[in-house]
Amino acid sequence: MTEGLKLSRRRLLELTAMSGAMVLAPRLAWAGEPQRGGHLVISSGGAAAGDSLDPRTFNSPYGAAVSGIIYNNLIAVQGPNKELVPELAQRWEAINDGLSWVFHLVEGVEFHNGKILTSEDVVYSLRRHAEPESRSSMRSVISNLVDIRADGDNRVIIDLPAVNYLFPAYMAHFTLGIIPAGTTEFTGIGTGGYKVTNFAPGEVLELVRHENYFKPNAAFVDSVELLAINDPSALTAAFQSGQVNMTSGLDARSAGLLESMSSLRIFKMEGGGYISFNMRCDIPPFDNPDMRLALKLAVDREDMLQRVGAGVGSIGNDTPVPSNDAVFSPNVEQKRYDPERARALFESVGYTGTIVLHTSDAISSRAVDMATVFQEHAARAGIPIEVQRDPADGYWNSVVGVAPFHVSARSARPTADAIFSTAFLGTSENNECKWVNEEFDAAIIAARAEENLERRLALYERAQEICSVDGGTMIPFFSATVQGTSADVDGFNVGAVELNGYRAVEQVWFT
Repeated sequence: MTEGLKLSRRRLLELTAMSGAMVLAPRLAWAGEPQRGGHLVISSGGAAAGDSLDPRTFNSPYGAAVSGIIYNNLIAVQGPNKELVPELAQRWEAINDGLSWVFHLVEGVEFHNGKILTSEDVVYSLRRHAEPESRSSMRSVISNLVDIRADGDNRVIIDLPAVNYLFPAYMAHFTLGIIPAGTTEFTGIGTGGYKVTNFAPGEVLELVRHENYFKPNAAFVDSVELLAINDPSALTAAFQSGQVNMTSGLDARSAGLLESMSSLRIFKMEGGGYISFNMRCDIPPFDNPDMRLALKLAVDREDMLQRVGAGVGSIGNDTPVPSNDAVFSPNVEQKRYDPERARALFESVGYTGTIVLHTSDAISSRAVDMATVFQEHAARAGIPIEVQRDPADGYWNSVVGVAPFHVSARSARPTADAIFSTAFLGTSENNECKWVNEEFDAAIIAARAEENLERRLALYERAQEICSVDGGTMIPFFSATVQGTSADVDGFNVGAVELNGYRAVEQVWFT
């Protein structure tokens, strides 16, 4: 028999408070009495003709939106403070001195095909991410676990290789939606508030309410249509004209105009999402740290925030930790635009020729603009940048993490550990820069198991220092999330993660 880790509730909250919070129930700020009925049309970018309904293939904003409609996780992330809230797991706790976590499942949850959820479904769903053929962004996390096992019908135990007090936050990642055990053909059978009636990859997902949804006060509209709109101008036009009732990913530069329209509601939230310039550190010339630093010093971050981000957001320092995060360190030296030093470093590398920067509207409208503005900044440092605008379809799979120098993006995560571990650790297969730094990896791993908050912060500070100077990711600024609904939609809650942790569809209704 396992013995529970002897931590008081207050102590456990202290341990999680520095990188996200654990609470027992969602707290929703609904504006009126929920009403049932109606057809909700939403939109998202990042779709491709090769998209699948297999959760482990989700790697774009569109995939994240799909996941939040048809699947549930063990845990969800909600609200501006990125709180961890129960979903398929009604509660969870650490056991075996923190080397294992137990997740207690809600009983009687029904899949869209009528099957009742058991622990075997959870075990199957999670283990799939570690399979050799998996392209999951969570593969490195899941494959590193000691075991995932059922303990009766409604308990799942996950054994870790080392103590990690922040582990539950991983279970909120949008790729970890739960499917029926044994699933090999993916038609969208999940436990979510809506079930699939039609899916045309790269075009549209159509759904109807799951009448036996386990959440009693959710899934209010009768049907949902998720449109794939990769072109940012087309997305804004569709929303402005009333063809779309709810959307995320709006351009901050158009927010003022949209806010003036009485038929729309605009929601802005400063969060941890960002657009990055990724350098592949495993191939020349970016395997040279002086080349990486030269490019980081060749971007005028303040100018880019004003011109591309309309001044809405915060300056980045080439780590995924924004200034409003609990573990952000103000002691890490902020990079400033220094074209002369950038020029000297670039020339010291001895590289000749143009550096090609791949970008696409698949990321967002700002992705192309940011690349163009950076080209201008770098030219003043004598660094020739060629901007290559690639087609939106397939960009996430064929360019991101593949091209030597490319634009990518990340949404906010519930903890700094979650983004560091999935996108920056040298062992992560979702490390788009293929950057490996042993001292950085050691600091992140040690921070997970550190009970003393002061020592944990010191470890995160060191990790941020290393990432900022040596890493292959350039983060000029953190974006403010701009989302919107039509005026007849109520119940929308703003979260640091888009669409309130991708659960907004089940939370809204028509007035």
